[in-house]
Formats: sequence, structure tokens, C-alpha cells
Amino acid sequence: MPLMWRKLQRGSGARHLGPLQHRPSAREAPPGEARGARRLLGGARGAARTALGIAAAALALAGCGGGEARAPNPLRALDERRAIEVIRRAMVQEGARPVLGREVDLVSGGKVRVDVGVQNRSYGVVYVTEEDAQALGAAIPPPNGRDEKLRIVRGGPDGAVRVVLLYQQNYLYDDLVGESHERTTITAERELTRDVQDFITYARTQKFP
Repeated sequence: MPLMWRKLQRGSGARHLGPLQHRPSAREAPPGEARGARRLLGGARGAARTALGIAAAALALAGCGGGEARAPNPLRALDERRAIEVIRRAMVQEGARPVLGREVDLVSGGKVRVDVGVQNRSYGVVYVTEEDAQALGAAIPPPNGRDEKLRIVRGGPDGAVRVVLLYQQNYLYDDLVGESHERTTITAERELTRDVQDFITYARTQKFP
């Protein structure tokens, strides 16, 4: 291969820069141009740091500008009359026939009024209001939590009567309207419906008389 051809292959001549190739860096530029490039680069970095600082301050102010936390909406419980309607409807949906309740002597010594009974069955539902809970005191267990089992107590001469205690304080809603609602009456009624139907299913599974 001729000597001249090898030199061309090694790129001994000046390179031609295409449109996508990098231009010489500040290190490759003459001293005056390199200093100018470094000053421009330093100025750009300083501007970027300033912009980031302003953005961070704006975010901090936005986070602190929400004011005081809004107090939760006042809650009220489903009244007894409405609750009994929901209980009767829930029983019908579950295939049980609701009947008028009756007073039952509890094994614990107290006496409760069964709000809704089930036709041809000895079990039923008691909707325990705040007044009922205070009057019965230690004769009934404390209210169940959201993730706890329903309270079922025994009554009658031989303890064959089973009643589920559905505590009024577990079925709450707020009385606000529109988007301010946190817990609607529909939510409270659905929870009551679910608990009634769970009890009816359990009573059938356990073959309560």
C-alpha cells in the first residue's frame, strides 16, 4: 500500500465534522475561548441552581399555605325507626320473613326487646340504642369494633333464643350535603344491611332453632 494512502487511512489530515458530530470542547479550544466557555458554563450552572432554589421555596410555601386542618364532619347515628326498616328489608333480601319482636330475658340477667324476629325461628335482631346500652349496662357485651365479630347473646328459659346485638353507634353518617359528605346515610344503611344478612346466614349455618 503506498505511503500516502496509509496516512489518509490514519486520518493525518484535518477531519470534516458532520451535522451530528461534536464540535471541539473547551479543552481543545484556544486558551481565550476555553476561559469564555468555562465562564458561560459556570453562569448556566448558577442560573440552574437559582431556579431550583426558587422552585423548592415555592413548593414549601404551597405546602404550608393550606391553613389549619379542617375539623371532621359531625356524625349522627341511624335512628331506631329507620334502622328497623333497614333490618326488615335486609331479612327479606336474604330470604327470611321478618316478624314483630318480643321481650326476651337474657341468660346474663337483663331483658331486651327483640326489634325484628324471624318467622318460625327463635332468633332475631336487637338494635341497641345509646339509651338501651346505658340501661342494660353489664348485662350485654360492649359494642363490637369494625373488624370484630358481631355480638350474639342467649335468652329464654333454656338459653335457646339467640339475638344479635347491632349497636347504634356503629352506623353513623354525617348530616352535610354535596361533596362535603364523608359518610352518607347510604353507607350506614349498607353496613347495617350487611350485618343483618351475615347474622341470618350464620344462624342458618349453625342451625339455630
